[in-house]
Amino acid sequence: QRCLVPATAFSEPDRNTSKPVVFRWFARPNRELFYFAGIWREWEGDRGTKKVPNVGKHLLFSFLTTEPNGIVEPIHEKAMPVLLRTMDEAEQWLEAPPEEALQLQKPAPDDAVVLLP
Repeated sequence: QRCLVPATAFSEPDRNTSKPVVFRWFARPNRELFYFAGIWREWEGDRGTKKVPNVGKHLLFSFLTTEPNGIVEPIHEKAMPVLLRTMDEAEQWLEAPPEEALQLQKPAPDDAVVLLP
C-alpha cells in the first residue's frame, strides 16, 4: 500500500564528519509542509535474532528514496527521500497506476530544499 507521511524537515548523516556522525537537517525554503512517499505491506518471516526469534506476520514500512539533488549531495552523496511538494503529487502517489506514481521518484529541484543552520 502507498501512503503519505507529512513532514516539515528531514535529516541526513553528514559524510564529511566522523564519529560521532553529525546529522544535517533540510527543509523547504519557507518550512512548507511536504510529504514523504511511503509504502507499507505485510510480510511473514523472522524479524528477530538467533537468540530471540520473532516469527510471524509483520507490517513493514519504507520511504522511497532517489538520487540526491545538489543541496543534499555534499552532505549525503547516495540518496535523499522522495519529497511530494504539492497536493497533485500527493494524489498522484496515492491514486495513479504504479508506473505513473513511480515517475515521482526523482530528486527535488535544488531550489525546493535548503540546508538548515
